[in-house]
Amino acid sequence: MLILNFRHFRSTYWLGLYLVLFSLKLLIFIPGGLDLDERFPSLFLLPFNFSWLLFAVFFIYTQKISIFSDQKIKYWLLYPGILSLIAQIVIYFQPYTVKVDIAQSLWYVIVFTYAGILYSWGIGIWNLRLLNRHKRQVENTFSELENKVLTWVRIFLIYSLSSSVLIHILYVISPENYVFKIIFSALDLVAIYWIAINGVIQQNVLSTLSSKGPEQLRDYLSGLKEENHERKDDHKDLEALMEKVETYMKKSEIFLNSDLTIVDLAEKLNLHPKKISASINSISNQNFNSYVNALRIEKAKLILDGAQAHNFSIEGIGQEVGFHSKSAFYSAFKKVTGTTPTRYKE
Repeated sequence: MLILNFRHFRSTYWLGLYLVLFSLKLLIFIPGGLDLDERFPSLFLLPFNFSWLLFAVFFIYTQKISIFSDQKIKYWLLYPGILSLIAQIVIYFQPYTVKVDIAQSLWYVIVFTYAGILYSWGIGIWNLRLLNRHKRQVENTFSELENKVLTWVRIFLIYSLSSSVLIHILYVISPENYVFKIIFSALDLVAIYWIAINGVIQQNVLSTLSSKGPEQLRDYLSGLKEENHERKDDHKDLEALMEKVETYMKKSEIFLNSDLTIVDLAEKLNLHPKKISASINSISNQNFNSYVNALRIEKAKLILDGAQAHNFSIEGIGQEVGFHSKSAFYSAFKKVTGTTPTRYKE
């Protein structure tokens, strides 16, 4: 990941960097757990405490694959981690006795343990907020959410934060007990492979919209920042716009296009995507994804109610009405109707 993506610093480069740092971090526990520090002074205070750096690198990776990848990347989050790494390297090359004195000093514990932990937790919580904004934006932009919501990133962040909190609580209770560190290290090894696999599969979400008119797209996305969620449009105007949207959607059945986005719809209606998004959110109390899926389910119900229903499989009906996968069709159908397509057909 690092070698193939170094020249352009693509999102996968930052995932590769994170995996390397995450893996090296585990080496901190080995010398202490095996009592090798005194026999091999070179293993004492290995400069692999990346508490100031890990969550910052993952934040940059998250932003680069999110719908906000066109915004200014927050590289400044790396500065404290880089300074921490330089300080660790300087300390590492000191004589062993000096390193022992430094490791036992109050300032070392504060800087490289508590301050680093608080910084990493703060970045992790900020990353979760970014993912929440990303999810809302994606649901207001795409009709197909598969591999776009970044659920696996959210799961990993929650695991990282909760395990970090738990391991530090256990360390305070029993600092000499390395059993729980081994357990969490084993879980981290599993997590390393899991996020590597998901990261290789994951596509930059914004890149799927690259052919939708870049200037209009940038304007639309910049207009959907957190502070612009307050709608200033007149309610009657939004109702009129919603009626226009519904008329076109039902007449053209453009919702059958599985890759439909709000930008596509805006181009067809010669309207700004922000206006359409505002009308759907305010009048139908839905996001774009839910609104389109509701129309697809109504179409699926017509097929299931018809005489030709026996000619289609359930998966075939889902594809017919615009769903990429059977699981997405089942999930949307149950959300709208309260039952599964199979039971509805029966």
